[in-house]
Order: sequence, then C-alpha cells, then structure tokens
Amino acid sequence: MFSLPANFIGIYKIGDNINYNLRILNFLYELNNSPIDNYKKELLHKPIIIIMASIGEAILYDFHFRIKIFTIEGVNNLAKEVISYIRNKEIDEFEKLITSVKKHNLFGIADNIFYEKLDFLRQIRNRIHIQNKKRLLPADEHEIFTQDNVELAELILEKIIKTMIVKFPRNIESSKYVSDFILPWNEYLRPITTAVKYTQCPYCLFDNIDDGSGMTQCWCGKIY
Repeated sequence: MFSLPANFIGIYKIGDNINYNLRILNFLYELNNSPIDNYKKELLHKPIIIIMASIGEAILYDFHFRIKIFTIEGVNNLAKEVISYIRNKEIDEFEKLITSVKKHNLFGIADNIFYEKLDFLRQIRNRIHIQNKKRLLPADEHEIFTQDNVELAELILEKIIKTMIVKFPRNIESSKYVSDFILPWNEYLRPITTAVKYTQCPYCLFDNIDDGSGMTQCWCGKIY
C-alpha cells in the first residue's frame, strides 16, 4: 500500500469520487488478503479490475477537461498544437481518450505497448456488460478477470497517476483540495522520491531496479 498526491485533478468532485472508489478497492484487497479460499478470491477480480479501469478513465477524462476548459491556468508540458487539437474535439469516452493520449504520446512511450495494454484494459472493463454484445473473447468471464489482469490494471493505473503527478501537475494552490490517493498494492514503478537506483525501459517506460549487470529484462518482454 502506498499513497500518491492528487495534485493534477481539475474537477475536485471527480477526485472525491476517485477516493471513494479507492476506499472500495482497499476493502476488496483486504478481503483478498484475508484467509478465504482461492475460489472466493477469484470472484473479487472482476470488481477490482472494473474499479481500477474506471479510475483510469476518470483521470484521463479530467485531464482532457483541464486542457479544454482551464484556458487561463493552462496545462504545463503540452505543445500548443496538442492543446489546440484537444480543445477542438469532443473527447469524453474511454476509447477516444486512449486514442488521444496515444496520438500525442502524452505518456512519452517509445512504442505502442503501453497504449495497447491500456486499450486492452478498456476492453476488459467493458465486460461489465454480461451479455458481451460484441462477442469479445474469451466468452467465459472467469478467463478474462484473472490475477494477471488484476496486476496489469494495477501497473497501468499507477503509470497513469505517476505520469500526471510528474508531467501535468496543477499549481500548489489549486492542487490541495483533493486527498491523496491510497493504492492497495506494492509499487511497480519508481517512487516519486527514492534513493534506489532504477533503469527505465526505453520501450514501455517501466522502471526496473538497476542491479548493475548492464542488461535488464523488462516486464514488457524487451531486453535493454
């Protein structure tokens, strides 16, 4: 468990509701870590993944809202043409939000691995609809709401939040009204402040601990 500042949130009520959902998420993790059988733990995967994906969507929506509406305050570290593009588009759905951040590479990723996994998470989240009208595979939900995909959702949400904290924070006065976000897993990525030496994967920007060997294999499968 660790906490991160919500210093990038534009719509404070979105921040409040993210914290509400994080409290639910923390409770689900408490259940998952309690002495219950594995079958019952597997039943927690669906609500856990759906909540994390929905929080990610809310953060991307809030970010685009800031770009579009906060014309006086502005948003740091964005090119004028990116701001102009977003202000002239209606970008308010998860798929469109992902397309936007990918188009402008707002996460600074060397290739499309992160964006592909983010869109895969969106598709998993859409399996909240039990009827599965689009016939997405696998057909059985227990094959998509897995522990591996829980961990994928954790990593993606952590990456989204930490990118917003570092690249797109608001000013100090505007960023003090939303409580810190408390995430109920062990950090995957470099802490905001740390004395540990890390090496960053040039392909997906995952932070791997540098063991001094000069060769690192990342979670994305690339060796650098």
